[in-house]
Amino acid sequence: MAAQKSILICPLDWGLGHASRMVPIIKRLDARGHRVVIAADGAGLGFLQDYFPELEFIRFPGFKPQYSRGNSQVFQMMRSMPKALKSFKEDHQFVEKLISSQKIDGLISDNRFGAYTNQVPSVFITHQLHIRIPAFWIFLKPLVDAINIHYIKRFNQVWVPDNLHEPRLSGKLSFPAFPDFDTYYIGVLSRFSPPEQNHEKDIDMLFLLSGPEPQRSLLEEKIIVQSTHLEASFCLLRGVPGKNNTPYHLHKNLLAYDHADDKTFSALIQRAKTIVARAGYSSIMDLTAFGRSAWLIPTPGQTEQEYLAAYLNEKQWFKTINQQQFDLAEILNSSISENQELSTAPKPINFEVIDNWADSL
Repeated sequence: MAAQKSILICPLDWGLGHASRMVPIIKRLDARGHRVVIAADGAGLGFLQDYFPELEFIRFPGFKPQYSRGNSQVFQMMRSMPKALKSFKEDHQFVEKLISSQKIDGLISDNRFGAYTNQVPSVFITHQLHIRIPAFWIFLKPLVDAINIHYIKRFNQVWVPDNLHEPRLSGKLSFPAFPDFDTYYIGVLSRFSPPEQNHEKDIDMLFLLSGPEPQRSLLEEKIIVQSTHLEASFCLLRGVPGKNNTPYHLHKNLLAYDHADDKTFSALIQRAKTIVARAGYSSIMDLTAFGRSAWLIPTPGQTEQEYLAAYLNEKQWFKTINQQQFDLAEILNSSISENQELSTAPKPINFEVIDNWADSL
């Protein structure tokens, strides 16, 4: 094993997904004796601090987009583009100072465009080499692609959290790789592994909420209202970290958790007959790690999630329904006779790529 190196981890702080999928990489680097410094913000920072209390943390504030209540987010995102580009420059300046002050040997950025450097070897983690654009805005795709490539090429390597060969979870989002980029497909990134303990399936339906407001709350409201008059056992994992970890009833048939630790989360997944979740990529990877399928509800206007849900539905690995047409009774009735186990198992994480990069620093 090579000598200890100081490695800076910078996950994007738009929710928990980018932080949570970094857990197996952080664990690996730490287990191999490297010094891991984590620069993050928001819910992701809190999550990783709870998960790795012994590691070093630095608050890394950054741009946070505002989302609309409607079914399209493109106009809102275009309005915020100048602020985002300004934030990328500020992120870069922040990282440059950190590398010097913390004596960093290598940098890993999970989808944080501005966290690049020329001082040390760097890695960019993304499952979106090819960003999806709504048909109405397709004329903007060359600009979006140019911005995406402009920032990704500033990193020495690209790690894609998916398999190079089938089964591929991200479809055309991450394939093919750009020919001029040093790209590695490192497998499905999840902090979970297939469970050894079997639980009785005593929850009729488990809801896994995540993603930005106000859409998270809008879907939650639909779930609460529609489940009130149905005779079934429901469990809602609200996806609001930092709040109550103790379960409580929203009504007689609906048990809720604000958030859950890994042991509780794993048990809930195994106990659920049917799972309903957002189509966020990190959530999909976690479900795959458990060997579970689900009904996927894309966040309205998020073209990445809309594509993933449609792609995985076409593969017959997951099912999908959009938020406007959400009908809990229909999902419940159609799920009674279905097997929600996943027919395809994820391949193990390619830790060799991670080890070789860290050892070469």
